[in-house]
Amino acid sequence: MTTAVPVAWLVARSAGLVAFGLLTLSVWLGLAMSTRLLGPKQQKRLLGLHRTLAWTGLSMVGLHIGAILLDPVMHFGVLGAFVPGAASWRPGSIALGVVAGWLTLALTVSFNARRWIGQKGWRRLHYATFAAFWLALGHALLVGTDLKGFGGPVTAILAAAPVLWLSFYRLLAPRALPARAVATA
Repeated sequence: MTTAVPVAWLVARSAGLVAFGLLTLSVWLGLAMSTRLLGPKQQKRLLGLHRTLAWTGLSMVGLHIGAILLDPVMHFGVLGAFVPGAASWRPGSIALGVVAGWLTLALTVSFNARRWIGQKGWRRLHYATFAAFWLALGHALLVGTDLKGFGGPVTAILAAAPVLWLSFYRLLAPRALPARAVATA
């Protein structure tokens, strides 16, 4: 006698892991760009890659949610998938993912809304990236069935270490003066 695993559950798990991976790469790249470690001449090309990673990651979040809603075993309702704390199973842990998903949507859409919210507003909004990343990591560790045991802490360290290093580098590294300021000094 064999027990079949529902395809929706496999798709949900896979899409969740891929979404986390793509969005983590987007966070790393965004932080590296903000520190100028990758060089100022590469910014336009890197911004395109950053946007692509964010939009592709967001599409995987959508696939993750869609598959969860179609899973015949979990019986997640629409409210549980979209409203923080409304899930019947592990509502707090699921809420971390729901809030991270909404933040990711806002951040990704902000690429296209930049001209209306301005550069300053766009940069301020991007501070929410830190919350989205840590909430998504918490969600993955607390409810992600593929991150139980040894794999969870290893994944967390591999994902979080560059975020922490780049964040501290950005805060502590001396900033170069803009070209105008150097010329007039």
